[in-house]
Amino acid sequence: MLFSEEKVSEIIEKNDIVDVVSEYMNLKKSGSNYSSLCPFHSEKTPSFSVSSPKQIFYCFGCGVGGNVVSFIQKIERLSYVEALRLLAERAGVELARDRDPKAIKEANEKKAIYRINQEAARFFYSKLQDNRMPMQYLTGRGLSEAVIKRFGLGYAPNEWQNLLNDMSKKGFSAAALHQAGLLAKKEDAGRYYDKFRNRVMFPIIDLKGNVIAFGGRVMDDSKPKYLNSPETPVFSKGHNIYAMNFVKKVAGLENIIIVEGYMDVIALHQFGVNNAVASLGTAFTEHQAKLLKRFSNEIVIAYDSDLAGQAATLKGLAILEKAGCMVKVLSLPSGKDPDEYIRKEGLEAFKERIKKSLPLIAYKIESVKKGLDTNNLQDRIRFTKGFSEILKDIESNTEVDAYVKKYSKDMQVDETAVYAELNRLRDKNKNGNNKHNIISDKKSESKMLKGEIIAETYLLNICIYYFDKAKNIFKMIEPEDFSVDLHEKIASLIKTKSDEGKTITAGEIISCFENEEVKLQAAALFSIELPEGKSDDLMMSCIDKIKQSKNTRRIQELTEKMNALFQAGEKEQANKLFVEIIELQKLRK
Repeated sequence: MLFSEEKVSEIIEKNDIVDVVSEYMNLKKSGSNYSSLCPFHSEKTPSFSVSSPKQIFYCFGCGVGGNVVSFIQKIERLSYVEALRLLAERAGVELARDRDPKAIKEANEKKAIYRINQEAARFFYSKLQDNRMPMQYLTGRGLSEAVIKRFGLGYAPNEWQNLLNDMSKKGFSAAALHQAGLLAKKEDAGRYYDKFRNRVMFPIIDLKGNVIAFGGRVMDDSKPKYLNSPETPVFSKGHNIYAMNFVKKVAGLENIIIVEGYMDVIALHQFGVNNAVASLGTAFTEHQAKLLKRFSNEIVIAYDSDLAGQAATLKGLAILEKAGCMVKVLSLPSGKDPDEYIRKEGLEAFKERIKKSLPLIAYKIESVKKGLDTNNLQDRIRFTKGFSEILKDIESNTEVDAYVKKYSKDMQVDETAVYAELNRLRDKNKNGNNKHNIISDKKSESKMLKGEIIAETYLLNICIYYFDKAKNIFKMIEPEDFSVDLHEKIASLIKTKSDEGKTITAGEIISCFENEEVKLQAAALFSIELPEGKSDDLMMSCIDKIKQSKNTRRIQELTEKMNALFQAGEKEQANKLFVEIIELQKLRK
């Protein structure tokens, strides 16, 4: 084990879970806890809960839970040790040097690239200030000096080794710059040269504020129009979103607007649309969808209205829908992009367009309808089939009826024909499985907890909420009195700390278990809210229930032994057990 129990406790103690989770998601106060949409599964109603007193998180929808380390593991896709290191660095907790040479090498490489990118961003920014032409290009596109500074825009000079020479003076090697994606290499000559030349530069920044890559745009009609950094140890295009570092700070974020390019994002931010991001290319990915869903469940796609933009919109819709987002599509006049539209029509007109964004189903239907002639029989048949294909997955009959009535009239299609095609598709797709019934069955099973398990759960939570009561609790019962192994282990941990005169949080308890399934079970246990009323009354009621349950289990155990002895003809020993059972039964009265 690379970390001692004391070091793990220190890391958890210095990383308040509410503060950490808030860096990734918008949390809203909900009673004594905080809530949000779960970043780990698709949902429309918030079921993700974070408890500050207990220092745990738990999703009542998908059952994922744990402490601050567990959260970082899942959200950053890190191992347990990597998550501890990240949190230690965040809180300024000193760690012993890692003995794994590979891990040391990878960590040092990433740190070096972050430093290189930071220095390169400063270099590009300074060159922009020194060159009139690229600055005129940006201001000519309507960007203010304030927004240029805010996004750290820069300029890569039209020279082959300008960046290389500057960075070499600062002690960075050509090989390191190449690994960071800033230099290209001429293989036959073995010489390095600047990858970005005569381009306006856009730093790409991650959620932690690190410059991880760059995008460069030409100022004329040269090709390629945009040039992005290659994949590096710190940058994967499909895992990052441009300007997400700004959007995550927006208070009361209602939705996120996705546009195609850097200029669209910056222009919208300049006009006060601070929830705009870009997907770093039209090939939208599942990782990006999950990243967006951490911060908002409503996503508005505002790609360019040309044909390429429409194709990208359809692909993005499918990926976002799969991630469980509530998707809308912003419709702009033909040939307009968000940057151009907001400059010409203004902020209020753009906001009005946002309000009128089409829901996912309506957009799909309009896409099927587009270009079809209602007077053409084949077009009406084509529409009916495509229309029904979209409607077959809608569960609400009211919603289906509304769409059928509207579009049947618009497309001159008989409603009966639409319902017939819809029923044919639904019958074809029946497979005997009903996932909703399966889910509801599992939920009903979880409610069938025996009284003793509920009592044990409440009592362990009382120990966490009111730790000063733990010492008295364990004077009346022992950890061995708990009926569930996990409950017994948790009770033992609490009792040990109490006997030592120390406290322990639920988050620290979870870190004591190595098995992931056990960690989830512990998180679920501590996600329980205590019923209203006096805690002392609840405590005594739970202790009494646990004692009675222990007594009942002992009676059952002795009864089974007694019956076995009678069957074996050992009546004297059986009678002794019978007397003991009678005495135990008296205690239940």
